[in-house]
Amino acid sequence: MFNFMPSVLVLFISLIGAFCFKIAHSIESIFTTPDVFITSKIKPTKDYESDRGNLLHDSHQLEKSRKYSIGQMLRDLPGIASQGMGNASRPVIRGLGNSRVKILQNSSSLADVSEFGEDHIVGYDPLLIDKIEVIKGPGTLLYGNNGFAGVVNIINPLIAVDKPLADENYELGFGYKTSGGELGTALKLSKSVDNFTIRGSGSLLSSGPYDLANVSTKQPNSGKFVSSGGVGITYNDGKNLLGVSLDKLEAVYQNPGSEGEENMTSLNPTRNTINFNSSLALDYLIFEKFNLEGTVSEYNHAERTTDGNKHNITFFNDTYELKTSLNHKSLFSQNEEGLIGFHFQNKNQGATGDEEGHLTPTKTNSFAFFVLEKLKFDLFDLDLGGRVESVNLKTTKYDRGFFPVAFSSTVKREIIPNNNVFFGFDFTQRAPNAVELFADGPHHALENIETGNANLDKESSYNISLGYNYDKDLNKLKIEAYYNYINDFIAADRNGNTQDVEGEDFNVVIHDQYNALFTGVELSGQYGITKINDLDFLANFVGEFLKGYRTSNDKAITRIPQSKVNVGLQLLNEEWDTNLKYYHYFDKEFTGPFYTRTGGHSRLDFDLTKDFSYSGLSGHAMFNVSNLLDTVGRDHLEAKKGQVQLPGRSFNFLLRFYY
Repeated sequence: MFNFMPSVLVLFISLIGAFCFKIAHSIESIFTTPDVFITSKIKPTKDYESDRGNLLHDSHQLEKSRKYSIGQMLRDLPGIASQGMGNASRPVIRGLGNSRVKILQNSSSLADVSEFGEDHIVGYDPLLIDKIEVIKGPGTLLYGNNGFAGVVNIINPLIAVDKPLADENYELGFGYKTSGGELGTALKLSKSVDNFTIRGSGSLLSSGPYDLANVSTKQPNSGKFVSSGGVGITYNDGKNLLGVSLDKLEAVYQNPGSEGEENMTSLNPTRNTINFNSSLALDYLIFEKFNLEGTVSEYNHAERTTDGNKHNITFFNDTYELKTSLNHKSLFSQNEEGLIGFHFQNKNQGATGDEEGHLTPTKTNSFAFFVLEKLKFDLFDLDLGGRVESVNLKTTKYDRGFFPVAFSSTVKREIIPNNNVFFGFDFTQRAPNAVELFADGPHHALENIETGNANLDKESSYNISLGYNYDKDLNKLKIEAYYNYINDFIAADRNGNTQDVEGEDFNVVIHDQYNALFTGVELSGQYGITKINDLDFLANFVGEFLKGYRTSNDKAITRIPQSKVNVGLQLLNEEWDTNLKYYHYFDKEFTGPFYTRTGGHSRLDFDLTKDFSYSGLSGHAMFNVSNLLDTVGRDHLEAKKGQVQLPGRSFNFLLRFYY
């Protein structure tokens, strides 16, 4: 499967040797945050993330919003929407998606082709996710120029970056949804002996077409099946870490459309990944820790029409990644800590078929150097980050090179206890991706003829954000406004023309550049209303309002999500948690060229969770009703919104055990 194993093996053996030498000189282990893997209590993966705009979607929150696609799981959070097609969706952050949002698996690149088309899934099984981090600001510069809008880090650590408290941990979950008859099960286990930990996980999910609202029919061609699993082994003595993991995903899913539509498509993605992660404690000059991470991944999927005979195209993405960094001590009085590092990535991507192709095979190499620093002054705290990168994309016909640079900063100050203000400025450049440059052919699932532009230049973003944060006991409030001007914004727009492809009219999509402006405000908060016996009665809310348009003519940019608000009431104590939440998505009338308006819609959700514990066995049971009132809705960012509705009412059950 992989032709890189000899190199990986040599590197692995070398690291083991280095660790053995270090361990021989260690006297005792030091460990600061021993979170338990099996209960999903995993600390955030990086220490160099500002509070600006960051979100941590933990396991309990995930259970209430767990869906087949990552984008749909996050779409109700402030500043995040979902762009996709039925079962496939990808996060959009502050109106920016595709290659401007970097998706990671345990801080390493998640290789798939979701950035190349709305019909492509993010190649990770949601049933195995413990937490999701959304990172903005300086912390994004660790991961590449395609973390332009933000970074989404999916956490299910097969590598034990935190040393377990218990020698053995097991987690088993079962779930059922009435909509589509969806069944899912997931198993996670962990076994530790001395400083060694082995972890394993696996899952299965199957569903038929989901139920539509207010009718007795289902959304045609919306079923799916997914299986995944992995294993990892780690040496962790509290100071030093060495781990390697292997995981695999296979899926079959369909892209929904109208009943009888000729171009409905079935996809069969597979992904195989090897990850390694290492950290070596140092006491040499100014350096405290040496980190080395690597990923090798092979991804492909076949796209074919439902008859299985036409339009067979295979998308593929083989990725090789290596990232090394050094944590250093403070260099002067205001410098608390810092990080310097090097990042290399090689991708081989394309979309080819027997009769026609969509993307000629393209090799992309990138080399980057990055620096992140935390500074503390009397009046404020300052986080700084910088990245310099070389990106080269090569086909048999073209050879394009780019040198994007990035700078990010966040200033934070506590004005009075529990009240903080923050200001951020980012200058970030992004090189165009392979599809933007070299696409040339039909994309049948989307019914598009996509044409790349080999003359595209890099994007340059000038982003300013200003925010306020209050956090005391049960009361919380966060407000953030942003202004993001992008020079040479790369857009994939319809030009109003169609082209006949085997009797079907496909929209012609071209890639062009113009200057763009994105502005918005995000609000989130929680208020403790009262206490009823041992139950806390809370109110919570989220609001998001944004706009994106061309600066030259004030015309709308396509694929800008609907503004939204949601409000909820919550009762909880140590064992019970119940929520009633109302969501509203506003009309979208300000649309890009050759796109139609989308009416607003509302949704009412209810969930009830009970934690339990008996004789060493613990867990929780959850009952959830999504779209309680069975209201009809369409998502503005759904690729075929005229044919595809959002799901109707669904009763959902979940039972999870921990031991």
